[in-house]
Amino acid sequence: MAPYYKEVREMWLKDTESLRAELTKDLEEVKEKIRPFLDQFSTKWTEELEQYRQRLTPVAQELKELTKQKVELMQAKLTPVAEEARDRLRGHVEELRKNLAPYSDELRQKLSQKLEEIREKGIPQAAEYQAKVVEQLSNLREKMTPLVQEFRERLTPYAENLKNRLITLL
Repeated sequence: MAPYYKEVREMWLKDTESLRAELTKDLEEVKEKIRPFLDQFSTKWTEELEQYRQRLTPVAQELKELTKQKVELMQAKLTPVAEEARDRLRGHVEELRKNLAPYSDELRQKLSQKLEEIREKGIPQAAEYQAKVVEQLSNLREKMTPLVQEFRERLTPYAENLKNRLITLL
């Protein structure tokens, strides 16, 4: 039974390693495909942040110079800029989602396919190995039954003799 277990284990490890390698390769391919979109998103957002920083620098300086009564006026000036930045970020995030959606679906599909392959390969092999184990156990039982019977037959006289001696001693 040990050789079959070892064989099953080795096949399982081989299949699992192969699947892991395929998934790693697929993931790397998807990463390479989406990298330009992520880089573009990062570049756009960095540029716009710099523009907003430049636009807000004079506003911040003015804010420092204002008295408490003028804080509300400055808040009114900053709110539209912040809202515009928020709205533009939302637009960029939505654009990024749209660009990445096909790759996300592709990765999900490949993962589902690989899991199905494991199920298809693993279940029939498990049934096959189970049948082999049952067959080996049956063969072992057939070989052991006569040996156990012979052992009993040889042991019975000694057991009876020991039993009689114990009864005599009591």
